[in-house]
Amino acid sequence: MQRNNEILVLQKCFCDIPFHKLTEKLYLKGIGENFLNRSPEEQNLLSHNNTHPDFYGYYGIAFPKSWGEKNNLQPVHYLNENSSYSHDFAHLIEQLLSDNDIPDICSDDIIRRLTYIKPLRGKMTRSIKCQDKVTRTIDFLKNFHDEREWRYVPDPTSLTEAKKDPIIANPNYIKISTDTHNDFNTELTKPYCKKLWLNYTYEDIRYLIVPDSQARFNLINTILTLSDENFSPNTDISMQKYILISKILVLNELRKDW
Repeated sequence: MQRNNEILVLQKCFCDIPFHKLTEKLYLKGIGENFLNRSPEEQNLLSHNNTHPDFYGYYGIAFPKSWGEKNNLQPVHYLNENSSYSHDFAHLIEQLLSDNDIPDICSDDIIRRLTYIKPLRGKMTRSIKCQDKVTRTIDFLKNFHDEREWRYVPDPTSLTEAKKDPIIANPNYIKISTDTHNDFNTELTKPYCKKLWLNYTYEDIRYLIVPDSQARFNLINTILTLSDENFSPNTDISMQKYILISKILVLNELRKDW
């Protein structure tokens, strides 16, 4: 479940980016008081020393694109807020909220499309230890199109059977609290929501990404102690575990090699 300033969308997100982009430093425009209060030298460092893992985490699971296509993933539609297309779509949403006579088939289609939409640009926040050793929240203006996001949203039939909606609420009408968000995520783990899950096997995994050699060591130990029930009984289970271990990539090493 992804939370933003307006709605909760029942989804799982993926980034379709080349491996060399994982460690590539990119420029991001810093904004907000915490950024502007830093020295010009530190502002320059904060703006130029950003990577994809800095924003989304240093652990990852990579799947083949064919797996995503087979499992109902869809590339996100990025909207330029200044375009006539965006204005027309916003007007369509306003009509949906105000007009009770819109046929269900049309309103369901509009809502379905909304779950695959994302703004072209927006603000993202990082917690960064600044030069004075104090951790601060720094806001950046980010081009989300760089992420090349693909998104999984459960199909309408599964949502209906689980009595869930693809979009949970609009806080302009229903106040969403952190507890509501967490409770809903916990509820999704229950067996009656199983049809909403995005399933995969260890064989589906292309790579496992960890930040450093210690994390690799820990993950190797975890894989070796995984229950045999999680692996195919038709192939040597020890060999399957070794193959999974061979898929581990270390970010610190990628930074040197790419």
